[in-house]
Amino acid sequence: MTKNGGNNHEKTLAFCLAAMMAVGMTTSAFAAERSITPGNVIFDQDTDGAASVKLEYNAVTEPTYTITIPQGVQLEKGGSTSTFKAEGVSNLDGGKVVLSITSTRKPGMPEDCPDFALYRGHNYIPYKVQGFYKDGSSRVISKLNTELMSFDEDGEYRYKVIPSKVVPESGTYWGNITFQFDIVEAEESDK
Repeated sequence: MTKNGGNNHEKTLAFCLAAMMAVGMTTSAFAAERSITPGNVIFDQDTDGAASVKLEYNAVTEPTYTITIPQGVQLEKGGSTSTFKAEGVSNLDGGKVVLSITSTRKPGMPEDCPDFALYRGHNYIPYKVQGFYKDGSSRVISKLNTELMSFDEDGEYRYKVIPSKVVPESGTYWGNITFQFDIVEAEESDK
C-alpha cells in the first residue's frame, strides 16, 4: 500500500512540477525582448493577467518611377535624337534619377570592337551620346557608367546618338545601348 501511495504521490508531484514549468515558460515568454525594428512595441499586462501589444511602425514611402524607352533608333548622318518618357516619379526625398549607359555591346560583336561603336563585319563607327537636361544644358559622353543626364520629375527627356563622320565602308552598322537608371541622394548628386 505504501508503494502504491508513493506512486500516486510521485505522479502528483510530477504533475505539479510540469504545471509549474509550464507557468515558468509562459512567464519567460512575456519577459522576452519587447521591441520590433523598425518601429516600437509597447507591452501591457493588466492585473487580471490579460496582455496586449500595441504596435507602431514608422513607414517610409519608397521612391518610384516608370521609364518608357523606344526599342530602336535609326541613325542618320549628323546624329539621331530619341526620347524616353518618365512617369510616376515620386518620393525621391530631394534626390534625382540618374541615367547612365552600362553597355554598348550586342551579342556577336568581337571583343576588340570598342565601347560606343556601331559594328559591321570587321569595321566599326565610333559614336557619342548627348543627354539634354530640362534647363537646356547637355552632356556628351563616350564612357560607360557616367551620368548622361538626370531628372526629378515626370516628362519626356531627349538624348542624341552622334556617329563619327568617318565611315569605313557603306552598309548597315548595328549595336545596343543598355541604359541604367539609379536614384541618387541629394548629397551625391551635387558631386
